[in-house]
Amino acid sequence: MNKNKINLENIPQEIPIFPLSNAIFFPNTVMPLNIFEPRYKQMIEDALDKNKFIGMAQPNLQNLQSEKPDLFNIGCVGMISKHNKTSQGTYLVNLEGVVRFKVIKEVENKKMYRTFRVSYTEFSDDLDEKVKKEIDDQSLLELIDKTKKFFKMFQLSTDWSVIEKVEPSQLINSLAMICPFTSGEKQRLLETSSLQERNSILNQIINFYILGNTTDSHKKIH
Repeated sequence: MNKNKINLENIPQEIPIFPLSNAIFFPNTVMPLNIFEPRYKQMIEDALDKNKFIGMAQPNLQNLQSEKPDLFNIGCVGMISKHNKTSQGTYLVNLEGVVRFKVIKEVENKKMYRTFRVSYTEFSDDLDEKVKKEIDDQSLLELIDKTKKFFKMFQLSTDWSVIEKVEPSQLINSLAMICPFTSGEKQRLLETSSLQERNSILNQIINFYILGNTTDSHKKIH
């Protein structure tokens, strides 16, 4: 299926979900995955044989040790856009984000991986190209400057020449993905309804870390 022709009617309501702690991804972004567990290799192979759709959601932190941990209610479904099976039998996969979903219930299957019934209705704007650009340039510049300061303070690195050239939604969502926030903070960003709100919350979280680090440094000096 051509990703440009995707709409809410042709995305499956039952999808396999890959649970991954402290990791989120958004529509119009790419998540690289290294799949080595047998159950998730089976998931990749089945998806490649069918429609290439795979969902991702964070497991709930309270029961990570469970064989079937509860998942956060909101995740994102993507399509496999690139894959390669290595000589060791692992899969290197690029998952391209399509639309966020709300988990309705788990569906029993005979596979090693888990399948869920989901709803995309409340995130239909994820597929609207116009919505992706509704943010002013000044806000983006302020976010970039603040994030650069954050990265410098915490000795992080990324290719800013690439990030600064992408469209607003990709820029904001990519920063939300790569910044080393907690699972809860990442989930909060994923669940925001609008790009403007996500930009605002992203600024708040970065400010919190910058101010916290500055305060700690001030205490050490004095």
